[in-house]
Amino acid sequence: MAIWRKALFPLKILFGSAVFARKSLYKSGVLSRYKAPVPTLVVGNISTGGTGKTPMVDYLLSKFSDDFNLGMLSRGYGRTSKGYVAVTSEATADRVGDEPLLLAQKHPTVKVSVCEKRPKGIQQMLQDFPNIEAFILDDALQHLPLQPSFKIVLTTFQNPWFLDALLPVGNLREPATSAQQADVVVVTKCPATLDEETKNTYKTKLGVAPHQKLFFTTLEYDTHVRGAAEVPLAEFVQNPFVLLTGIANPSTLVDFLNAKKAGFTHKSFPDHHNFSKTEIIALANLNQPILTTEKDAVRLAPFELKNLYTLGVRTRFLADEKQFLEAVRAALAVKRF
Repeated sequence: MAIWRKALFPLKILFGSAVFARKSLYKSGVLSRYKAPVPTLVVGNISTGGTGKTPMVDYLLSKFSDDFNLGMLSRGYGRTSKGYVAVTSEATADRVGDEPLLLAQKHPTVKVSVCEKRPKGIQQMLQDFPNIEAFILDDALQHLPLQPSFKIVLTTFQNPWFLDALLPVGNLREPATSAQQADVVVVTKCPATLDEETKNTYKTKLGVAPHQKLFFTTLEYDTHVRGAAEVPLAEFVQNPFVLLTGIANPSTLVDFLNAKKAGFTHKSFPDHHNFSKTEIIALANLNQPILTTEKDAVRLAPFELKNLYTLGVRTRFLADEKQFLEAVRAALAVKRF
């Protein structure tokens, strides 16, 4: 945590009071909450981002879209459109958001839409697609007008919420104790191996409640990069390249490539960055291959950069994956209310 942010402590108190007051209005019933007639699973975090929500939603869709008619609803962060928009694989990232478009392209049987107001989005999706049996929502833990039926909260191994503080001193959107309202806690971006002592330490420091299940995951990158041709990653990193990222926290990818002794120049942009014409021209004129993430690639697709390669990533459980899938399957299988 930057030292200068500690000077913002009075604002932290104001922010915390505002969060408490808002939640109290919903808890007391002064403000109503919408409960959908089908199961609604929310994947979110209590920090400001970069915890691996998209890989987790991608994982859930890959595991359950064959067995359930799923709908996926997102706010569509960074999009130029407003209100409810159905997402197709032919949409553009600037209109619907990069993450919803990526998920729609990877999971064509899943109905994907974006809407700032989640209850309105769910109602419209059920009207348009009445066969939807359950919803998976990305980043809606703080969207209190919706009352989800199952909550999965994520925190990274490197920056767990017990080392953080409320905004603006830290990066927490709400107090760490709020995470106890979730059904499942997942520690993401863990080292590939993790001993039981460390797991128990995290369980204690995270304040995992008796009713909650705790899991640990890591990010696993593809063995090939995709561009004009598919190239083994081991072969690709033998030559210099440019790493291009516009994601919240690229450190995991940077560390992964450094461990492979890759020689690259990192061009880092803010999360969901919309590339300007000047930036695209500069990228097109580079005399080295460009490696980027799947999320960045959907924003870059309209520009047809010929030297662009994409490296995919997925969530992998370090242990107890079966128990996690059983818990999610039980939540998805609840009949219409």
